[in-house]
Amino acid sequence: MHIALYHNLASGGSKREAYEFARQFAAYGDSFDLYCPRTANEEFLPLTNLARQVFTFDLNLTRPFEGSLPLLRKYVDLYRLKKNLDASRALATRTAEKIDAGKYDFVFLHHDQPVQSPYLLNFLKTPSVYYCAEPMREFYEPPIPRPYLEPHSRMEQWQRRWYAPARALRRRMMQTADARNVQAAKLLLTNSFFSAESIYRAYGLRARVVYLGVDTKKFRPLDMQRENFVLSVGAVSPLKGYDFLIQALGQIDAAFRPPLVIVGNTASAGEVNYLRAVAEQLAVTVEFRVNVAEDELVQLYNQARALVYAPTLEPFGFAPLEAMACETPVVAVREGGVRESVCDGETGLLTARDTQAFAETLMRVLQDHAFAARMGKAGRARVLEFWTWGHAYARLLEHLPREFLTR
Repeated sequence: MHIALYHNLASGGSKREAYEFARQFAAYGDSFDLYCPRTANEEFLPLTNLARQVFTFDLNLTRPFEGSLPLLRKYVDLYRLKKNLDASRALATRTAEKIDAGKYDFVFLHHDQPVQSPYLLNFLKTPSVYYCAEPMREFYEPPIPRPYLEPHSRMEQWQRRWYAPARALRRRMMQTADARNVQAAKLLLTNSFFSAESIYRAYGLRARVVYLGVDTKKFRPLDMQRENFVLSVGAVSPLKGYDFLIQALGQIDAAFRPPLVIVGNTASAGEVNYLRAVAEQLAVTVEFRVNVAEDELVQLYNQARALVYAPTLEPFGFAPLEAMACETPVVAVREGGVRESVCDGETGLLTARDTQAFAETLMRVLQDHAFAARMGKAGRARVLEFWTWGHAYARLLEHLPREFLTR
């Protein structure tokens, strides 16, 4: 196959998905050319070394206004957003012309900026395959409350009301552009049946599920001594449910309570401060590590007693699979895509979003080392059986139109 791959991703799970599929293309002899704006993160898991050719483009996005501009700041930001959307649309038309001239079998597209779905979908004549990991969740799910996000004075309350029209217009502009772009995809893929349901509720479109995988040569058992801590992995944001984990650990007797190590590719300062306050109140020890090297992450998986995992409506989640590949037992909230990757009672334990139930389930793993080891080995076996990137590539081929595979 001759493929054009487009992305404008930051670090994180979606970039890992794009990178690993690119590695499979290269390994199986499918040539692909990489197209991306310079705003894309090509330091984390770079695709440039895998592509036959690389085409980069300038996309000059203006940042939100950071200075003091009483009563006007968010309205000025609206103007800047409009400029960014127009710039993205204009770049998409030029990029589509270049891609169409390349005579590719299809274009494999991933998330974009400043809206999630690529404007490029609207202008391509070449068949498009869009891997949509999730809808723009801020528009389709209730916000997670945080004290640092609430107005703390009458002036702040008044400003919130004053800026309400600006927030509503921003939402309409972003949501409309994103939905229009998604509708233009010729083939829509996603990472779990949970995500497929979310996409249907958001856009009224049916996405096909192509389960992802894990690099079992990188994420593997290292025969290291397990240490007295539990691990959680993901961006430090309200969506990841770290406050729930801290509260659950607070239910465990202090004599047996393990520290929590949180590894994130990004961290919100407000969220970190909030979590530290919750942990201090409950006498839970929490350590934050941001942007650790992948080798260090693998070591942490191998040292932790368990991966604890409680994001809100996580579409898929690589962390449980990475832990399983390292023979680390998983204790997770039974919610979102994790229900499809963790076999409850076999490769991990799933609980309700209840701190007492989670604490009791985690204690079973912490106290019964033989049980934890058996579950870890079963996790690794399940990953090797179903969750490798070779399996993911085969699943991708199953959903591509036949004409892509016979050219």
